[in-house]
Amino acid sequence: MEHTLAMQLVGGVALLIGLRMNLDPVAFNKNIFGDVEGVDSGQMSATRMAIGGGVIALGLLNLYCSINVEDAAATEAILIGTAIGLSAFFATVAGAKVRGYTDEIPTLPMVVLPTMIAVCLFAALM
Repeated sequence: MEHTLAMQLVGGVALLIGLRMNLDPVAFNKNIFGDVEGVDSGQMSATRMAIGGGVIALGLLNLYCSINVEDAAATEAILIGTAIGLSAFFATVAGAKVRGYTDEIPTLPMVVLPTMIAVCLFAALM
């Protein structure tokens, strides 16, 4: 897979997820946690929006670099860096389950994050 295409795929998916987190954080939280006490609180929504902002930043960075960076070594480094960042994000999400803060890992990050990591590594290393 070409570096540019991989950055655009990962960037586009991250941008869409981050926008969804920010446009309706209460619905996003309810989708993950169900209708538990405090799910519609301002603090929980503000936290979701901050997390979404980070995801938007990652998406925009990849989209920008896919257009403006032409050096193969540089795009490879961007993809590997993105995979490392997404791995840290996934470890944090999974860590909530391991540490007993949640009963299960939500489906969206359980599927999307490893897929995005795989796309980045496949494109960078092949």
